[in-house]
Amino acid sequence: MARVLVTGSQGFVGKHLRAALVARRCEVIGVDRPGTGAEVQVDLSAPELDTGAIARATGRVDAIIYMAATITRGSSVDALARGNLRAIAEAPLRLWESFAELGTTPHQVYCSTYKTYGPPASLPIDPLLPPQRPDPHSYGSAKSLAERLLALSAARLGAPFAVVRPTCIYGPGQHLHNAIPLFLKAGLAGKNPQVNGAGQSLRDDVLAYDLSFCMAEAALRRAEGPFHAAGEKARTILETAQICGEVASQLTGGGPLAVELDRSRPEKWWIDQSFDLARSRELLGYEPTPLRDGITWEARWIQAGAHPEQTPSFCPAPRVLTSA
Repeated sequence: MARVLVTGSQGFVGKHLRAALVARRCEVIGVDRPGTGAEVQVDLSAPELDTGAIARATGRVDAIIYMAATITRGSSVDALARGNLRAIAEAPLRLWESFAELGTTPHQVYCSTYKTYGPPASLPIDPLLPPQRPDPHSYGSAKSLAERLLALSAARLGAPFAVVRPTCIYGPGQHLHNAIPLFLKAGLAGKNPQVNGAGQSLRDDVLAYDLSFCMAEAALRRAEGPFHAAGEKARTILETAQICGEVASQLTGGGPLAVELDRSRPEKWWIDQSFDLARSRELLGYEPTPLRDGITWEARWIQAGAHPEQTPSFCPAPRVLTSA
């Protein structure tokens, strides 16, 4: 039985990842904020964080899957962003090195983001040849820094690691103010989904269920290097909203819905991207869930009350290709 330490274990993706690891017969040691119910409850953004104490209390682990972060949308480096920088870029490095100091170096899988990319010169984006213009917001910049710091530490420790870069994450458990749940809530209420601008920018959505598959497989296969966790293909925002409206109509038995365009509000420049999945398919056995299926699972979760603790139960049993 593999022992896997998971940071951010009680969050949206964390719940799906726990289910994926348990299906692989792993023992999960969760690390999350105080009051979350995780096995280890600690604030990873705290200046006084003692990663050595976490390593000593946890004991030997075979892998660390590091997800802890707060997604910030602003570009200013305020107090929240500075604390998030510690959790995103400093804590994973210190935690990894604390285990190494105790005589064991777990394989680390770091959950990064597509926001480490800026506008690419060509599409789809190759994870091995990423655009060198990161998203000019504190979240994407912190993730980009973390990848570089972990690479330096890996060279010193002689311990390779993997980076999984998800695209826009959706699925049961998602924050309801994001695009897909907003489209679904409108449709389930019999209203037309609304899209900013002309709706022609490319958007790639990855199901949390699929992201969890990628991270679990990367940990147990001891995969190395960068991987994309993306959807079956990039679609325009208009197409995504149309699928949400169709799914909502099917579930409610209502009439067809038409997407409304709000041309007074611009689209966001950084989402016009698509992503190469060749490495993920070849080395992790990854195959993304069709978008319509994932949106249907999320819509049913919203219909049932959108309870965070029920998120994995609205997806099928986790897919498993490896065993611990």
